[in-house]
Amino acid sequence: MKPSQWTWMLWTLAASAGAIDAYAGDQPATATLSPAQAQARQFGIFFGGMASQVDLCVQKGFLAKGPQNAEEIAKSILQKMRDSSKDSDQSAYIQDGWDTMKKEVLEHEAYYTQEKCVSVGKEWAKMMATMQQK
Repeated sequence: MKPSQWTWMLWTLAASAGAIDAYAGDQPATATLSPAQAQARQFGIFFGGMASQVDLCVQKGFLAKGPQNAEEIAKSILQKMRDSSKDSDQSAYIQDGWDTMKKEVLEHEAYYTQEKCVSVGKEWAKMMATMQQK
């Protein structure tokens, strides 16, 4: 994906990611990243982080379990994006963002109540609809 496509995808997902907590914003990057790398990392925070939240909510019994868990779906989508991209591979930065958010989700597991998980499920559905349009 071109950097402008990453930006567009990031803003599209950010607009639908109201259930993502601000915790990840507190985590400084370990090195100076290029704009494309930073955008890829933010994409990982939003998309992968949301998948991690969905799976936690399913594990807690607040969301219905589907045929595939959300992280498997996200990994599949990311692989398709990587396979179709002609630009440099930014997957390491996406994974870094995802790992950062997953750690935060697990550290704040008590925050994920039934009410929170209902909103997480709605946001995940919006993300999936957005990703399927691409």
